Amino acid sequence: MKKISQKVYATLTPTQRVAAYVEALARGDEDEVQRLRSSCPRVEYRRIDPRFTIRLDTLFALAMATEADLKESALGFFVAMRLDPTKARDYLQQFANTRHAWQTILSTFGVDAKAMQSVGPPSSPFFEFIDPLIPKPDEEASRKLSSEMLRFLD
Repeated sequence: MKKISQKVYATLTPTQRVAAYVEALARGDEDEVQRLRSSCPRVEYRRIDPRFTIRLDTLFALAMATEADLKESALGFFVAMRLDPTKARDYLQQFANTRHAWQTILSTFGVDAKAMQSVGPPSSPFFEFIDPLIPKPDEEASRKLSSEMLRFLD
């Protein structure tokens, strides 16, 4: 193809540039393809640092997942009390470990637990019924769980 003036390249609309690009590809005219690409106007944009937004979104997703796990443990406790009371304590232990692991995550990232509680997913009112029954967390199980949670934030 004969050489086109740089002024023409500069005035091509995006639609015209796409059509010319496809035609140059179809002809096998690699030089024209490169001229069309290199003469395409550049657009600059700014955005919030994705390292912040991804981490924030992940923290809130993890908060929701943790709340769901806590609700599952509480529900398991209530069902076990009715159907198999010997398993009820296991659910309370699971609840304690999950709650402790979440507190560890918040502490690791310097997030105030009360602030997170006020802006995060709402806690179940049923937790008030089992709070007095919650055992001490199993430190080793909580540490493993918080390590798993941390992998999502890194």
